[in-house]
Amino acid sequence: MNAETTIFYDVDTQRDFLAPDGSYRIAGAEKIIPVLQSLTDLAREQQLRIVCSVDRHVPGDPMLKSWGGAMPDHCMAGSPGEKKIAETAPRHPMVLENKEYASFEIRDVLEHTGEIVFQRQQFDALSNNAHAHAILRLVLQPYNHIVVYGVYTEICVDREISALLGLGPKIHIVRDAISIAGSDAAKFFDHWQAEGIELLTFEELKVRMLNS
Repeated sequence: MNAETTIFYDVDTQRDFLAPDGSYRIAGAEKIIPVLQSLTDLAREQQLRIVCSVDRHVPGDPMLKSWGGAMPDHCMAGSPGEKKIAETAPRHPMVLENKEYASFEIRDVLEHTGEIVFQRQQFDALSNNAHAHAILRLVLQPYNHIVVYGVYTEICVDREISALLGLGPKIHIVRDAISIAGSDAAKFFDHWQAEGIELLTFEELKVRMLNS
């Protein structure tokens, strides 16, 4: 694994999930923030490309409690909670909305040297948006390895991993940079490993990256 063959995939490292005042804060998630910072620093030091998916909701969303849904209102468009935490905040992002893009716009995405941010309106994988999934496939094409981290494991991370399976790069999950709301981490770890996904710590990843 090296900078030319590896891409990082940041899942929903947003204030509403990770900050102490987040509206959908995951208990204990603050423990992974130093590792998220280290991953961001490593990516920048090694000039690694970062892809992000972010949650984004608007008033009237039926999945949210204010409009009859089951989920707390969170990551509302334009709110502080929608923003990524300081430790993973992008420096030069290109944000992709849930819409179709023309061929020249897709070319701009592929040539963009900063972070690529996919907006997501539901707890669904990008594979449910055929256009976004096609762009992601093109973005990943040059890479052999994809390193995944973020929140929260039971829904967002697990569904994004399902979307990444079969796209080409081998998937590696940084086990100390994901947060699990429940207690059954072993179930997810066993499932992922059965799919051929590697679990490793940040320190193991760093040693591999710096010695390749």
